[in-house]
Amino acid sequence: MNTLIAKKAAIYALILGAILALVGIVGFLIGLVAFALGLLCAPAVMFFMKARNEIGFLENQQGAALGAMIGFCSAVAYFAIFTPLVLIIHLIMPSYYSYGLPYIVSFDTFWLFLVIVITIGILTALTNATTGMGAVFLLSQFDKKPDDIEEIDIHIE
Repeated sequence: MNTLIAKKAAIYALILGAILALVGIVGFLIGLVAFALGLLCAPAVMFFMKARNEIGFLENQQGAALGAMIGFCSAVAYFAIFTPLVLIIHLIMPSYYSYGLPYIVSFDTFWLFLVIVITIGILTALTNATTGMGAVFLLSQFDKKPDDIEEIDIHIE
């Protein structure tokens, strides 16, 4: 996997995280957003990139690494968009989201907020690494490696 694929996947993951943050503002959809953030970000980005022919044949290890990166980037983007939106909405309607988010980003507990974001980012990276491997497996079932590509064996004598 080259760096161009990783950069494009990171950009798509950031966009997906921002979209999920905007959807997460609607209170009753937060469970669905958490499920999508935890499990479905890597397959969604990989299938999107495959549909646009931006990735070719990937190995399982590459799928896991790409899925972990997508999961972490989407979680960080989610919190980077969701938290300021909740704070703005909390200023307008104080009873909208009262899950402690307006208090955790105060100056005294900002480090705790960063620890929580990094921890959730690591957890989503782990789960999206697994679903990324599943997405690569499904993509490999539908898109077989061409027969004219031979494996290169190097024998050192």
